[in-house]
Amino acid sequence: MHRLPSLRQGPFRMPEGPGRGSDGAPAAPDVPGARERAAYRYWTRDIVRFQDLDRLGHVNNVSFAVYLESGRVDFLETLNPGSTAGSGIGWVIARLVLDFVAEARYPADVDIGSRVLHIGRTSCVIGQGLFIGDRCFGAAENVCVWADTGAGRSRPMPEPVRAALADYLVPDAPRL
Repeated sequence: MHRLPSLRQGPFRMPEGPGRGSDGAPAAPDVPGARERAAYRYWTRDIVRFQDLDRLGHVNNVSFAVYLESGRVDFLETLNPGSTAGSGIGWVIARLVLDFVAEARYPADVDIGSRVLHIGRTSCVIGQGLFIGDRCFGAAENVCVWADTGAGRSRPMPEPVRAALADYLVPDAPRL
């Protein structure tokens, strides 16, 4: 997996159509939606593998979730190294909402965009988009929980974790 350079350039606002913000109110008109490349500043690159295909030659449903996982883990590990190791205290995924937007085919490079939509006390919502070129073929929201995996319980996020997430927060972004 090869990560594309993050585009960390000042305030993040781009043109967009109608949508809803995290509080249910109409989103600011200048915040891009989940299906637009401009919505994301953090990128991970993956590839469509032949094994990802169904009988019709389309990328199968499970592979969408695998691409999202690649992007989510890369994003969270870059922000907080070691936080997805699966032992001790770190991130676990509690929910995945996925929209299958279009077909994807082999061969192709997949660009996975990630952004933070909400930061709570013990969890956050990460929005993601799957792109081949400029075409979005999947969009998702992930609820990730900061947890003690040994105890099987959520824990309040430490301030450095919250601060790292806040750098990618787009609070008025339209939701799926």
